[in-house]
Amino acid sequence: MTSRGDSSDFNRLGIDVDSSQMMILKAVMAAAGGPSKFVSYKEIAEHLQKLEKKKYTKAYIYRHLSDLKDEGYLVIDSVQTPRGYAISESGIISSFDKKQKEALSERLVKKQEITTKFNRLKIVSSANIAYFLYNQLMGVESAEESIIIEGIENVRSTVIREFGKPAKAGDEIRVIAPASLLDGGLESAGMAEMSLMVRAADGVKIIGLMLPQGEHSFTTNLFVKYLQSVGKEFTSLATSGNIILKVAKEHIKTYRMVSLNREKMLLYLTHAADSDMAALIHLKDNPGLIDDAVDTFDKISAEGIDVIEIVKQMLTKKED
Repeated sequence: MTSRGDSSDFNRLGIDVDSSQMMILKAVMAAAGGPSKFVSYKEIAEHLQKLEKKKYTKAYIYRHLSDLKDEGYLVIDSVQTPRGYAISESGIISSFDKKQKEALSERLVKKQEITTKFNRLKIVSSANIAYFLYNQLMGVESAEESIIIEGIENVRSTVIREFGKPAKAGDEIRVIAPASLLDGGLESAGMAEMSLMVRAADGVKIIGLMLPQGEHSFTTNLFVKYLQSVGKEFTSLATSGNIILKVAKEHIKTYRMVSLNREKMLLYLTHAADSDMAALIHLKDNPGLIDDAVDTFDKISAEGIDVIEIVKQMLTKKED
């Protein structure tokens, strides 16, 4: 019997040790007692019967013997009668070597695909973190390459620096935030999001989308509490027409992110309201991911509850 570890090694090479073909190879080995000794079909069939306890047709066995020859496991003596079959030790080594190279090549291709899909993002070294923070402190222009940002304050400052500051009148900033922010407004975990919303006064269109977590339900009291917590500044911005704030009607698994038009996005890599890790992704690095995130955002937003409309209704009732 093949051990689990050995079987796993063979599986990595794409070889199923329990397949009919391998059972026939075992039968040849058992009949010959070693490499290079030729045995007949009859001897192979007898040993196969002992190993498998089931019958194989002659055509089926011959087909696999031919396949084993093609793969280099066997050599066939077609001159002698009956035809002889022998294990080719060098052929097996050569075949395994070929399969190993193919498996390695396949793994490298898969690794490259994963690397590409992950937008060539690099785990930031200490030197890169220091360089990134230095640029922030010195007011250097925003990053031009996709990068991983670690640390709550770094993530917050990246939102402001990469999305809030460079946005111009007519630009669109999309923000997905957890609906837990409704409980306490945007004063703590949503500081970065609030800093984006004030850009509405400059003509930047801010589209906010809040997603419920689990069984989180929305009530009138929850909205009132939220609007009270964000204060008069928000309500005045809300009436400007540059802020759209929606709440998804149900929990939907999607990216939590901030995006500037379709140029770049910040993809949060943790679920906490105060995320301590995010990926800054530029369009040139992964246009497919950004397009998918923005399209998904727009679809969910279109079907969501309009908080701004609620604000307007409340203001109208107050004036009446």
